[in-house]
Amino acid sequence: MEPFTLEEERALIDKLDALSVESLQSYIASARAALGSKALAATWRPRIEFGACQAEQALTTALAATARDAIALSSAAPVVASKSRKAAVPVADEESEQTADEG
Repeated sequence: MEPFTLEEERALIDKLDALSVESLQSYIASARAALGSKALAATWRPRIEFGACQAEQALTTALAATARDAIALSSAAPVVASKSRKAAVPVADEESEQTADEG
């Protein structure tokens, strides 16, 4: 079997980039198992090696994006909470002033 054409490589890369972390991990495990198999035809080896390499890169990118998202969410949460606390203080003050004025 011939190595991938540039179009086939691009299509595989695009497909791998769209996969979830779990799917990429499964793809890599399958590729490693195939590469470790003595029954693997030598003509398939370059394609599987290419796919495994690209899947590992896509997994690294996906894990980094997940970590960035988690950090962004955790750092954004206190900001929102502190703003809501600040907003709650003037409202409580206004209510207590109205109560004091009425009494």
